[in-house]
Amino acid sequence: MAGIIQLLPESTANQIAAGEVVQRPASVVKELLENAVDAGSTLIKLYIKNGGCTHIQVDDNGCGMNAFDARMCWERHATSKITKADDLYNLSTLGFRGEALASIASVSEVEMKTKSADESVGTRIVINAGVVETQENTATTQGTSFTIKNLFYNIPARKNFLKSISVETKHIFEEYQRIALAYPAIGFEFYNQDKNLSKLRGGSLKHRIADLFRVKEDELIDASEQTEIVGITGYVGSPKLAKRTRGNQYLFANGRFIKDAYLNHAISSAYGGLLEDKTYPFFVVFLDVEPSKIDVNIHPTKHEVKFEDGRHVYTLLQSVIKKTLGVHFVMPTPTQLNNALSNGQSQNYNPTLKTTNPDIRFNPFDAPKQRTSTEWEKLDELLNTPVNQVQQQQIFENSPTPPTERTTNVTDVFQVEGAFIITHLDGELCLVNQHRAHAQVLYERYEANQHVSSQQLLFPRTVELSKADLTLYLEMKDEINALGFDTSEFGKDAIIINGLPSELSKADGADVIVKILDDFKTNYQDIKLDKRDALKQAAAKNAAIKAGKVLGKEEMIQLLSDLLHCKQYTTNQAGKAIIVKLTNSSLERFFQ
Repeated sequence: MAGIIQLLPESTANQIAAGEVVQRPASVVKELLENAVDAGSTLIKLYIKNGGCTHIQVDDNGCGMNAFDARMCWERHATSKITKADDLYNLSTLGFRGEALASIASVSEVEMKTKSADESVGTRIVINAGVVETQENTATTQGTSFTIKNLFYNIPARKNFLKSISVETKHIFEEYQRIALAYPAIGFEFYNQDKNLSKLRGGSLKHRIADLFRVKEDELIDASEQTEIVGITGYVGSPKLAKRTRGNQYLFANGRFIKDAYLNHAISSAYGGLLEDKTYPFFVVFLDVEPSKIDVNIHPTKHEVKFEDGRHVYTLLQSVIKKTLGVHFVMPTPTQLNNALSNGQSQNYNPTLKTTNPDIRFNPFDAPKQRTSTEWEKLDELLNTPVNQVQQQQIFENSPTPPTERTTNVTDVFQVEGAFIITHLDGELCLVNQHRAHAQVLYERYEANQHVSSQQLLFPRTVELSKADLTLYLEMKDEINALGFDTSEFGKDAIIINGLPSELSKADGADVIVKILDDFKTNYQDIKLDKRDALKQAAAKNAAIKAGKVLGKEEMIQLLSDLLHCKQYTTNQAGKAIIVKLTNSSLERFFQ
C-alpha cells in the first residue's frame, strides 16, 4: 500500500533551501563575493540595479573553473571545500556547504561565464529557475562572472517581502563593506545604477578603514595581542569617532564577519568613561582562533558563530582593548569629571591623547570610585526616564491645562545650570527641560509644514560623508532642505552646506547634518518610525538649543510660550518629560 510521505522534487527542495540562504538581494551579494574571495581574486567588481532586485553582477579575476566544475557547482551540496563531516571543524574558506548557488539559481535567472588558467576557452552557462538551459564555450578572461537577474520572479510571495530599493541597496552596501574590511589586500569596486560608488585599492587594513568610512588614520588605534586562546588584531576608534548608533562596529572571526552582542559588549565596556552617554565606539576587530574551537555552521548566513571558550575570549578581548586605550588616553582631571557628571552629560569631558606625563595616564583596570548623586542629577534622571501613560497621569495630574494666547501667563523665569528653566505657569511652579522644549517646538513646526527660515552662510562648508551616509543623504536631500537647510552634492563623496536654519546660524552645520543622519538611522531603521517622522524628530533634536546655552529672560519667555501652544507639550515623542510640576510633595522627596 502506497504511503503518504514522498520525496520532494529537486526544484522544490532548492526553493525551500533558498528561503534560508537567500533572504534578500544582499544575501546573493554576500555569497557571490565570498566565492570570489575563496577563488583567490585580487580584484572584485560588484554591479547592482534597483537594489539588486533586477540585476546583480559580480566579476572576479580568480582561479576560475573548467567546463566540468562550471556545471557541477550548480548542483545542491556540490562543493570543493569539504569532503567529510570532520572538515566542518577545520574550515579555512568562507563558503563550504554547496547550497548557495543552487538556491540562488532556483529563484532567479542566472548567467555565468568562467575560465581557468589552463584552458584556452571559457564556459558560459544559463539557468532559469533552477533549470540549465545553455552550456557552451565562450571567449572570456580568467576568472568568473555571475549575473543574477529578476530575483524571486518565480516566487511572487517572497518578492513582496522585499523593502524599498534604498533599503535593499543599503543592505547590499553593508555586505560589501564587511567583505572589503575583511580582505583589505583585495581591490573592490561597487557600481549602483552604472554609477561608481566605491573604488578600493588593495592595501593595509588601516588605509581600507579610512577609505571606507572617511575617517582620519590618526583616529584609529592599533589593538593587537596574541594569546594561546585567541589572536586579536584590528583598530578601535578614538572617542571622537563614537556615534549614537551601533552601525560602525565590525567584529570578525577567522576572516568572517560575525554578529555577537556579547563580544561587542566586551569592546564597548572597555572604554569605560571615555565615551559620551548613549554613544557607541567605532571598531574593526579580528579574532583568530583555531578552526576546531569555533563552530560557524550554526546558522545559514554564517553570521552567528559559537566559540568553544567564549567566556575567556570575552575577558581577553576586553582586557586588550582596555590596555590599548589606557596607553593612548590620559585620565580626566577631577574638575573635568565632576563637571561632566554634575551636568548629567559627558559633553564637557573630552579625553585627550596621552601627554608626556606618565603619572596621569588613564588606567581602565582601576575600579571607579563610588559617587553619590546630587539632587539635580536625580531630577535629571527623572526627566530622562521614559514614562508610560499611568506614570504621566501621576506626574501631570495637576499640571496646567494647555493654555490659549489669552490665558498664557509666564512670569518669574530663571535658568538653572544652563539646562533647565524654572517658572510659574498660571500660578504653578514648573521645571522645563530647555533642549526638549525647543525640540518639541521645532518638531511640531515641521509637522505643520510651517516655513522654516534659512540663513545663508558667508563661507559655505563642505563635509565628507561615508558611502552609506552619502547614499542616505541623496535619498533624503529634498526633505532635509525643506527643514531650513540649503545643501547639495559636492564632488564624489562630499556635500556642500550653503545655508542653515536660523536656529543653527552659528552652529557647526557639518556636525549637525551628520548627527541628523545618525539619528534618522536609529529612528527609522531600529525604532522603525515613519520615514518622514523619523527625519523630523532627528532634525528637531539636533537643531534645538543644547544644555549649557545661557538664555535671556525674553528668550526663555518666548520659548515657554511656543511650547505651551504645542499640541503635545508635557512629553516628547519618546515619552520623556519636557515639563514637570514641582509640587510640595515632589520637592520634599528630593531632600529626604
